[in-house]
Amino acid sequence: MGSDPVSAALIALLLGLVQGATEFLPISSSAHLYAIPYLFGISDPLLSSLAFGAVIHLGTLAAVLVALRSDVTRLTRVALRIITSLGRHRGDSADERLILAIVIGTIPAVIFGIAAGDLLEGAVRTPLVVAGAVTAGALLLWFAESFGSRERPLQSIGAIDGLMVGLAQALALIPGISRSGATISAGLLLGFSRDAAARISFLMGIPAIAGAGVLELRSLLQEGGDIQQAAPLLLVGLLASFFSGLVAIRLLIRLLSGGKLWSFAIYRVGFALLLVAVALLRGEI
Repeated sequence: MGSDPVSAALIALLLGLVQGATEFLPISSSAHLYAIPYLFGISDPLLSSLAFGAVIHLGTLAAVLVALRSDVTRLTRVALRIITSLGRHRGDSADERLILAIVIGTIPAVIFGIAAGDLLEGAVRTPLVVAGAVTAGALLLWFAESFGSRERPLQSIGAIDGLMVGLAQALALIPGISRSGATISAGLLLGFSRDAAARISFLMGIPAIAGAGVLELRSLLQEGGDIQQAAPLLLVGLLASFFSGLVAIRLLIRLLSGGKLWSFAIYRVGFALLLVAVALLRGEI
């Protein structure tokens, strides 16, 4: 499947739409990008590769930069002011704490990604492991929704909060856990409001998404991939993930402001059962 240009383009479109939606909705983009080729027998070496999945992350990066452009612009100005003045001219203390939290929160994912990169690309990408991680993520969402106080505003964030959310983000490198689900759950368990937890998740995801996309694009080039031949499919995936990412961000903010996370947890359980059922039917378990 995916051997002719038209079907390959349609699959790239589907994967891009799924990536954009599932990157921000707490249902795991990595699990869905694994599941679609697995469930539908997609064998195209580019479309079923980690490189394609990571490159279309750049579409979701553009989506979050556009959706949170006011926050990103303000925080960038504060960071540049601190750097260029060597710390003499500082901005709002809440913004400084948020920047520090993002920096600290990015470190665990970098360390874990470097240390366990080969394992993440191979051994953990099986139907049973992904289904187990999806189920674990559902339980985490349920626990956070049940026990989080949801009282703290974003302005109260500190370095320890950044570290704890960052550890959750590192754990989400396991396919199925969900970066947004883990970081939002961590934020809720730290007492942040739903809106604040979502914004922390989005902002902390910027360096993580950018890093994954750039590293995998470099890997694609180093492995001798024909970038000119791959460019049309990558472009389709990027644009699809950008537009679906914008929709997903706005949808999630609206859902979190007036609803709960139960529906996502229920979906995850159903998704995990589907993976297990297909694996059983194929005699893989």
